[in-house]
Amino acid sequence: MNASWVVGIQHVWFGISIFLLLLLLICRTTFFREAISAKHFSRKHTILFIILFSVMSICGTYWNVSAGGGIINFRAVGIILGGFVGGPIVGTVTGLITGFHRAFFIQTDASFIHGGLSILQGIAAGFLSKRLKSHHQQLWLWAFIDALVLELLFWMFFAFLTFPQSLDNPYGFFSLSLPIIVTNTIAVSLFYMVIEFFIHQRDSEKTQTTRTTFNAVAALFATLHDGFNNTNIASIAELVTSSLPNLTWTAISYKDHLYIHTNYRNDTDRNQGDAEIAILKLQKKLPDMPHLMTLPVMYHHDTVGYIIAAKSKGDTFTKMGIEFLHGICHVMEAIYEYDKMKEEENLLAEAEIRALQAQINPHFLYNTLNTISYYVRSDPDTARKLIQYLSDYFRHSLNNPSKLIPLSEELHVIESYTELERARFGDRLKITYDFPKDKLDTIQVPPLLLQPLVENAVIHGIFKRPEGGKIKVGLIEHPKYYKIYVLDTGVGMSPRKRKKLLIDHKRRDQIGLINVHQRLLSLFGKSSGLHIVSKENKGTLVFANIPKIEAPRKPKAQKKAMSSQNPSSSTPWQKKRARPGHWPETSSSQLSG
Repeated sequence: MNASWVVGIQHVWFGISIFLLLLLLICRTTFFREAISAKHFSRKHTILFIILFSVMSICGTYWNVSAGGGIINFRAVGIILGGFVGGPIVGTVTGLITGFHRAFFIQTDASFIHGGLSILQGIAAGFLSKRLKSHHQQLWLWAFIDALVLELLFWMFFAFLTFPQSLDNPYGFFSLSLPIIVTNTIAVSLFYMVIEFFIHQRDSEKTQTTRTTFNAVAALFATLHDGFNNTNIASIAELVTSSLPNLTWTAISYKDHLYIHTNYRNDTDRNQGDAEIAILKLQKKLPDMPHLMTLPVMYHHDTVGYIIAAKSKGDTFTKMGIEFLHGICHVMEAIYEYDKMKEEENLLAEAEIRALQAQINPHFLYNTLNTISYYVRSDPDTARKLIQYLSDYFRHSLNNPSKLIPLSEELHVIESYTELERARFGDRLKITYDFPKDKLDTIQVPPLLLQPLVENAVIHGIFKRPEGGKIKVGLIEHPKYYKIYVLDTGVGMSPRKRKKLLIDHKRRDQIGLINVHQRLLSLFGKSSGLHIVSKENKGTLVFANIPKIEAPRKPKAQKKAMSSQNPSSSTPWQKKRARPGHWPETSSSQLSG
């Protein structure tokens, strides 16, 4: 190997390094990182990719060194990366642009052969994109293998098309092809290696953020049992400061008292923080600044306190940080509301409902968080949906002070719960609904009437069967009352066990049923309450008779305006009803009594 050949390779690698550095700077942007694993792009992204990789390929053609009767260059790096990252369209167009440029603007004996093969290489790289993106681990290794195959095929076809010249001068052919194969293949895999590092780093950050957020939420819910007292408020200030990165101090203002927790990293933070806290103590508030955020804690449209969070001067709050603080604020509002309800004797019945609402099954929460953690890496879109379902589940469970709520709200809680369970168990759980669509917002029911019954059917009925089963939730209208029922095809129970279900005791797995039963009796008298019909290995039917208490119907114009403001409020149970033949026959004696 002579010295000029080594210098030539160094010259080409210098050009590759420059473009890889530019690409790695670009890949710090959100749209480029998402493109590495995305399967479909917008027109804007497609055009940007075509321009980017075409420019890289053309520059790679000019940045060359003579060897073996030809030129060593890195044109193929841009073509292959264009196909791998952008897919068939980007790969084909990049190959066409680069190939025509090579054929008509760089005059050599094999210009048209190089140009034509570059076009084919771009098309092949584009169609390999889908297979490459299907690998979630060791992406760099698969990129290396695919790029090596493309380069080997390129030079095999080149040798065939230039036969017998390539055979007459084998040293020249190999001194030209081997350096290009090695340098271009390594360059492609090196780019994917760094990109894969960024992807893993992003996923790790998301997982850590999700874990931190749910740990914070779980810690806040733990304060629900003790109420809104000084110790808990101070704990919340410490929790916020430790959970949100780069906070220097957090203060919670409540009843003219300030509860402050600091996390100074240096003397500059200390001087700045002490000065801001001193001003806060004197003026009871601070002016709005990019590194400061003040959020009110509301109760019945009145401000009962504030959360004040601060970063170092010059830092700003990210979108995640703002949403986190808003979430903490909402949880504090729920805690405060719960505490106020406990203080008022005339709201005892409502406080009992809150007690049931605050009972979050730790196994359900733990399993749900594990499921979300799995999907954060494998399917971020599904993870986001599950987080939204969990958020809706908690929000509806903790922020419903009314003694009676619309049936539609109760069904939304059920939908959130069942979607979270379906994420874990898939087709083992099937649920159908049979309700009159036009009355969902007018029929009034006690909060958490159906959700405990559905949860009981899922845990103690359906999931005890290896093959799973079905649940049907529905309503039958009678002249003076509605019969609301939950029917499952689970394992059922013996008559002896059924008789003990509604006896008041402290078994955790039956608190929900007893609570629902006692609340119904308290609200509507002896004619109401839960009724249970069950047969072993067949299933269980639980129903209750609810008096006809309907909320006034909203005018059509108002309902239309509300639906246009909240188009996402539609849920599967509003879109479809159970059809005949999709559920086992239920005798009239079970539902008409």
